[in-house]
This record gives sequence, structure tokens and C-alpha cells, in this order.
Amino acid sequence: MSANRYFQHAFEVLESLRLDTSTLQEVAQVFAEAIVQDKLIYTFGTGHSSLLAAEGLYRAGGLACVSAILEPSTTSELGMIAGSSFERLQGQATLILERYPITAGDVLVIYSNSGVNALPVEMAQEAKARGLITVAVMSFQYSKQAPVTSKTAQTLGDVADYVIDNHVPPGDAVVEFYNDTLRAGAVSNVAGAFIWNALVAETVALLEEKGVKAPVYISSNMPGAKEHNKVLVEKYRRRIRHL
Repeated sequence: MSANRYFQHAFEVLESLRLDTSTLQEVAQVFAEAIVQDKLIYTFGTGHSSLLAAEGLYRAGGLACVSAILEPSTTSELGMIAGSSFERLQGQATLILERYPITAGDVLVIYSNSGVNALPVEMAQEAKARGLITVAVMSFQYSKQAPVTSKTAQTLGDVADYVIDNHVPPGDAVVEFYNDTLRAGAVSNVAGAFIWNALVAETVALLEEKGVKAPVYISSNMPGAKEHNKVLVEKYRRRIRHL
């Protein structure tokens, strides 16, 4: 069954991530320190990667200090084809970041499977210039094969302070059909969500070791959630644009 082939490929990617945690642990340290300093963790992605940016926002079991950068031109709001085109256009990063109350010491996580398109690269460049710590989640294999569209001919991995390899193969899809002339079944969002939630878990563990209460939301369907979450919303609502 082809579904089982997909599961097998996806499990292989996740196993590769499980065995490659050194950078993830470093980033969790960055997250924990940012939280101690009352900084925000921003997330950004274009096209389907914007779904990963949204994954961290107001999420049961997730960090309350996460602010997703969700601009219409980079999500599905204007259509997926338009979003795919916008991510290749140069000169947008400054305009986007100016719409958010970022401060030096905040963290920006950028999801880009290929890591070669202009907007994700320029977001990292502009964020670093403003004093943010930048984290890339991308495929090392893919970035070596895809054509670069950034003005400086740099990839996201060349620019970001920390780079996490999502271990996704070039092209994203993993199940072969028609004598391997066509592949279906993408895994980048599976890997990205896995990486993000592993980061959250590691960050909370570090905060627990420091004796710091982690700002984590509880599912609204759980007892005591309304009161618990209200405190966090009141703390962050004015600073997080899409909350």
C-alpha cells in the first residue's frame, strides 16, 4: 500500500531528526533565555511554510510568547499561486518587519524548505540587522540543488545564526510513481511541526531546570484552562499582533 510507503519515508525523516539534535538543543537554549528576558519568539514562512509559522501561535501545549508573522502576500489569503510568486520577489522584508513590534533580542524562526527564495533570506538579513537572533529550518539537501533568488545569492542557511536541517529530500515529495518519474506525498510540514514541538518541549525543560514557570497554554477544553490562559493572554496580547 502506498500509504505505508509514505509512512515509512516520513518515519525515516523523523528518525533522522531524532538523531540530529545538537542545533535543536542550542536553539532551545536561545528560546529559554529569550523567555527569561521577556522577549518574543517570532515565526515566519511563505506558502505552505506559513502553516508552520501559525503552528506556534496560541497553541495548546505551546509557548504563549510566540508571534507568527502572517502577511496576506505570504500566506494563502491572496491565493497559493500568488504567495509562491511573492516569496521570490526581493525588497519585501523591511516592509513586513516594520508591521510588527520587534525589539533587539527577540528571536525569529524562519521556515523555508528550499532555503533559496528571496523573501526568507532577506527576512533573516533584515532581522539580524535589527538585533534579532535568527533560526532557519530548512533542507540542506534541497538548498544545494535549487536556484537561489536572493539579491546577494545567499541561501537562508548562509545568513541565519542557527540552522536546523529538516532532513527533507529535494522536491519534498517522497513516494515514487510511474517508474520514479513522479513523486507524491510531501513531508516538509510533518518535519517542521515535529521540529517546532520538540523545540518547545526542550525549552520548557530548560525553564523548569532554571526554576522559571514556562508560559504554556492549556487546551481550552481542560479544567482550569480559562483562568490559566487568561493570565497569559493579558500578558502578551498587546505585543502579539495576531493573537
